[in-house]
Amino acid sequence: MAARSVPRPSRETPTIALMLQGGGGLGAYHIGAYQALSEHNLHPDWVAGTSIGAINSAVIAGNRPQDRVERLTALWEAISGRICRRSWL
Repeated sequence: MAARSVPRPSRETPTIALMLQGGGGLGAYHIGAYQALSEHNLHPDWVAGTSIGAINSAVIAGNRPQDRVERLTALWEAISGRICRRSWL
Protein backbone atom coordinates (compact mmCIF):
# COMPACT_ATOMS: atom_id res chain seq x y z
CA MET A 1 0.00 0.00 0.00
CA ALA A 2 1.38 3.43 -0.92
CA ALA A 3 1.67 6.16 1.71
CA ARG A 4 -0.64 9.08 1.23
CA SER A 5 -0.67 12.46 2.86
CA VAL A 6 -3.82 13.69 4.50
CA PRO A 7 -4.92 17.09 3.24
CA ARG A 8 -5.02 19.71 5.96
CA PRO A 9 -6.98 22.93 5.94
CA SER A 10 -4.68 25.81 5.06
CA ARG A 11 -3.79 28.37 7.70
CA GLU A 12 -2.38 31.82 7.28
CA THR A 13 0.48 30.90 9.59
CA PRO A 14 1.99 27.48 10.23
CA THR A 15 1.56 25.65 13.50
CA ILE A 16 4.74 25.99 15.56
CA ALA A 17 5.74 23.26 18.00
CA LEU A 18 8.71 23.69 20.33
CA MET A 19 10.25 20.54 21.81
CA LEU A 20 12.84 20.99 24.55
CA GLN A 21 15.04 18.12 25.64
CA GLY A 22 16.52 17.42 29.04
CA GLY A 23 20.05 17.96 30.27
CA GLY A 24 21.00 20.72 32.68
CA GLY A 25 23.27 22.73 30.38
CA LEU A 26 20.75 22.61 27.57
CA GLY A 27 18.16 24.17 29.84
CA ALA A 28 20.04 27.46 29.82
CA TYR A 29 20.42 27.19 26.04
CA HIS A 30 16.63 27.01 25.73
CA ILE A 31 16.43 30.66 26.84
CA GLY A 32 18.47 31.87 23.87
CA ALA A 33 16.65 29.59 21.46
CA TYR A 34 13.26 30.83 22.63
CA GLN A 35 14.46 34.44 22.63
CA ALA A 36 15.53 34.12 18.98
CA LEU A 37 12.11 32.73 18.06
CA SER A 38 10.39 35.50 20.01
CA GLU A 39 12.44 38.24 18.36
CA HIS A 40 11.14 36.98 15.02
CA ASN A 41 7.57 36.95 16.37
CA LEU A 42 7.45 33.14 16.27
CA HIS A 43 5.52 31.98 19.32
CA PRO A 44 4.86 28.24 19.67
CA ASP A 45 1.34 26.89 19.54
CA TRP A 46 2.55 23.72 21.30
CA VAL A 47 5.37 23.31 23.83
CA ALA A 48 6.68 20.05 25.28
CA GLY A 49 9.83 18.87 26.99
CA THR A 50 11.51 16.31 29.18
CA SER A 51 13.35 16.93 32.43
CA ILE A 52 14.62 20.54 32.42
CA GLY A 53 12.94 21.00 29.06
CA ALA A 54 9.59 20.29 30.74
CA ILE A 55 10.30 22.95 33.37
CA ASN A 56 11.20 25.50 30.71
CA SER A 57 8.15 24.44 28.69
CA ALA A 58 5.94 25.12 31.71
CA VAL A 59 7.42 28.61 32.06
CA ILE A 60 6.81 29.30 28.37
CA ALA A 61 3.27 27.90 28.40
CA GLY A 62 2.36 29.61 31.67
CA ASN A 63 3.31 33.15 30.72
CA ARG A 64 2.30 35.74 28.15
CA PRO A 65 4.63 35.83 25.12
CA GLN A 66 6.04 39.22 26.10
CA ASP A 67 6.98 37.92 29.60
CA ARG A 68 8.48 34.54 28.71
CA VAL A 69 12.14 35.45 28.16
CA GLU A 70 12.20 37.50 31.35
CA ARG A 71 10.62 34.67 33.35
CA LEU A 72 12.98 32.05 31.90
CA THR A 73 15.95 34.27 32.73
CA ALA A 74 14.71 34.81 36.28
CA LEU A 75 14.28 31.07 36.78
CA TRP A 76 17.81 30.38 35.59
CA GLU A 77 19.32 33.13 37.68
CA ALA A 78 17.59 31.64 40.72
CA ILE A 79 18.75 28.12 39.87
CA SER A 80 22.33 29.23 39.19
CA GLY A 81 22.54 31.20 42.41
CA ARG A 82 21.38 28.25 44.49
CA ILE A 83 23.79 25.88 42.81
CA CYS A 84 26.71 28.27 43.28
CA ARG A 85 25.87 28.92 46.94
CA ARG A 86 25.61 25.20 47.66
CA SER A 87 28.99 24.50 46.11
CA TRP A 88 30.61 26.94 48.56
CA LEU A 89 29.03 25.45 51.69
